[in-house]
Amino acid sequence: MKIFLLILLVNSFFQNVYAEVKDFRQLRSSHFIINYQEGVERSYLTNIKQKAEDFYKKITQEFHLVRDELWLWDNRAKIFVARDRKEYLDNFNCPNWSAACLDYRAKKVYTYPGQKYFISTLAHELTHIIFREYIKRQDLPLWLDEGMAMYIETKFSDSRYQVFSGRIKKMIKDNSFIPFKELTELNTRTMREKPDSYVNTFYLQSFSLINFIIGKYKKHHFSQFLWNFKNESNFRKALSKTYYQLKSLKDLEERWKTYYLK
Repeated sequence: MKIFLLILLVNSFFQNVYAEVKDFRQLRSSHFIINYQEGVERSYLTNIKQKAEDFYKKITQEFHLVRDELWLWDNRAKIFVARDRKEYLDNFNCPNWSAACLDYRAKKVYTYPGQKYFISTLAHELTHIIFREYIKRQDLPLWLDEGMAMYIETKFSDSRYQVFSGRIKKMIKDNSFIPFKELTELNTRTMREKPDSYVNTFYLQSFSLINFIIGKYKKHHFSQFLWNFKNESNFRKALSKTYYQLKSLKDLEERWKTYYLK
């Protein structure tokens, strides 16, 4: 469960990251430019390139997240790979504890080889970027943003969040989940003040909500919900417009509990 906290911390520290590209070589693909230092194994770079392109296609197609500008030419996303941890910290303005950091607005990812969870993290973070480009809203609920990223990460990378279904059920039975009204008010600032156990619950619950909505009401309806949210005045209106059974957060909470306790 530590990966949940790691992802939140990565998400919270993406400002003011930079890289001097003059000492970096480049490997280009249709939608990505991978900048790397000499000494990084070609097989590692090729794997990142292939995975990034695969995720780009799958994330976009999964929920029809078509944006105004495709990642082509100068608009391609950039992945920076330092030779090792020392070069990573020397070249990029990333936190000392981090294994990767990101700049969502500039579509840049920074890392170094040998990260156990990097491919899963890449799927997660590319989902954030593509989803935010699509939705274009300042009032995007944190649980929806993170739940989407967790769902894609689970489905298309080597993560195994499916095994947590028992923990979800126990969380509901023990009434240890985050009340939905509180869940919808959380943001990255307030989450920094929470203990690790709360953060883990947040990520697991966010994932379980997306998994429930798609599992119960089907993926094409969820895509319609995302389109409605993109164009409606607020989240609740988009929810009730898409799902007549979910007229309120209370409805969503009760049906979520029923789904996992059946």
